[in-house]
Amino acid sequence: MTHFDSISFAPAHMVDALNRGMAAAAAAEVLLQTGDDSVYTGRHVRYAGKELLNFGCCSYLGLELRPELVDGAIAAVRRFGTQFPFPRAMLQCPLYVELEAALQEITGGYVAVAASTSLAHISALPVIVAPGDNLIVDQFAHASLHTAVALLRNVNTQVVRHSRLDLLQKAIERSAPEHQKTWYVLDGLYSMLGEFAPIDDLMLLLQKYPTLHLYIDDAHSTSWTGHCGRGHALDRLLNRDRVVCALSLNKAFSAAGGALVFSDEENAWRVRRSGGPMAFSGAIQPPMLGAAVASAKLHLMPEFAAMQRELAQRIALMADLSDQLGVPLASADQTPIFFVPCGPDAKAFALTRAMRECGICVCPAMFPIVPVNQAGVRFTITLHNTPDDIDRLAQSLSIETKRLELERPNINHRT
Repeated sequence: MTHFDSISFAPAHMVDALNRGMAAAAAAEVLLQTGDDSVYTGRHVRYAGKELLNFGCCSYLGLELRPELVDGAIAAVRRFGTQFPFPRAMLQCPLYVELEAALQEITGGYVAVAASTSLAHISALPVIVAPGDNLIVDQFAHASLHTAVALLRNVNTQVVRHSRLDLLQKAIERSAPEHQKTWYVLDGLYSMLGEFAPIDDLMLLLQKYPTLHLYIDDAHSTSWTGHCGRGHALDRLLNRDRVVCALSLNKAFSAAGGALVFSDEENAWRVRRSGGPMAFSGAIQPPMLGAAVASAKLHLMPEFAAMQRELAQRIALMADLSDQLGVPLASADQTPIFFVPCGPDAKAFALTRAMRECGICVCPAMFPIVPVNQAGVRFTITLHNTPDDIDRLAQSLSIETKRLELERPNINHRT
């Protein structure tokens, strides 16, 4: 989640702000750390000589250590080597065909795989958004979306306050006489607050406004939710005729790359043929393609839904404990992402260090990742975490947030 007051936010200012923020966090020893040279177990992470309970990663289902994925990576590297040394536009590794076929079965759409979700945005948006279209970006859309939007030329672009569909509706109505299409660019699950996009309300707007199109980055809800792990947006959208959705093959999918899901085959091929990074960026290399194919096959197995339900139980446990113990959270949505608002950066750094002293790894977030003076601590729940671990996390957060005088926020981003 990145806060932009306007799309014309000067890149030099953003670089300076990011550099200052990261430098301050590094000086506080809460970011830019290096893990110790030890075996990664998922449940724990080691750095600075300490073994910490891992509540900082995005592998929500813990698939990165599954034997199926490890064996898939090993088999692929033995078969194709460490890299398949051709531009993909010339000759692609055959694992791409297997992966895209499995992803089409998972999503029910036409899929184009990219080297990353960020490169998927940079490939797709300049191809599908035409000069003269109107483009509206959610204020808290992921930074990679803002980066891709900045590459567009001759496209009227504006930022709307986070999930304010009343303001979105007004912008659509203003643009309708002058623009054949209005694109709304958003996240399906916002990566800091852990808040879902209002997909049901957006479906109503799609019905009401035939010029409206959606471009959704659903990286953070890929795998852990939705039928076969297709994510929040694709699972709830009944009609996808004017929707493009980007999924992550990292994070909960636990491999590498990104996937664009289209409602029609021609647009998928247009982006594949003419989306810049699709031709000139490096391909996903065989080991990670092998892991991705193995992950996709796992998603299609009947027992995959049981893994999703198990994670949902852990998420519900954390939400219930937070409510009982008065842990101040920014969102009540049932997702694996939780955010404790702290205000000034110094308090977010202090809470992060305090949790480390409790033997727990969490992550700070500060400007420009979040708005100025709205820093906080982000933590995630995964299948690596046991119920006892989650109880320990909640108890520690309750004690430390009270000590730092952090109060439960009254936040409604949609009003």
